[in-house]
Amino acid sequence: MSTKRRLIDSLREKIRERNADSRFSNQFLYQTLLEQAKWIIRRETTAGRIWASSSLFQSYTVRILEVSLIDSCLPITSNCKIYRSAEKMPELWEDTNGPMFKTITSVDGSTDFYLTTPSVWMNRKKDPYRKKGTSKYAFYMDGYLWIPEHNPHYVKTVGYYIDDISLVKDNCLDCDEDKDCVRFLDTPFTGPEWIEAEIISKSLELLFNSKKLPEDEQIDKNPTRKN
Repeated sequence: MSTKRRLIDSLREKIRERNADSRFSNQFLYQTLLEQAKWIIRRETTAGRIWASSSLFQSYTVRILEVSLIDSCLPITSNCKIYRSAEKMPELWEDTNGPMFKTITSVDGSTDFYLTTPSVWMNRKKDPYRKKGTSKYAFYMDGYLWIPEHNPHYVKTVGYYIDDISLVKDNCLDCDEDKDCVRFLDTPFTGPEWIEAEIISKSLELLFNSKKLPEDEQIDKNPTRKN
């Protein structure tokens, strides 16, 4: 698995900009690579190749808190109690259905939470012909994981996260003088290795037009002369 820095260096090599005068910052090049990776991963997921690669998925446990029913940020309108992850979830890769969670369970694994959307859950609650079941649901919105009616206190998620969860949990990306850390660009790029070459190639295509000048174009820097 490559690091983010290695992918950026590979792209710089392709565009022949490795010196201090480069017009492209590392941040800009990483964002370019990331945006290309997002649609390529979505395509690979639709083809079934991502879900079949269990090594790409990471486990992350999150604390769940009750949310006030008068909170304007609530994704649903209900008299039922609503619970939410205490903090925003680390960013996930997405497929056509949204963030890629493989499983959401109680910490001991005894309870499954099925990922749905607020609108689907509300429609199910309003359906007078729906049989009352024991299934529990969760939805992802505004970076948080929401759980209606049931409070598991903690849930364990297995998802396809964009960054290395072990570094996120330990705050190893917040560099300061008092602790060791890993610089962001030196963390793993979690996209599958088999798409790295295509990500670089598509990023190169995107950057090419912004970098290349026609060979016969002459730039006159004399401020007194107008073309």
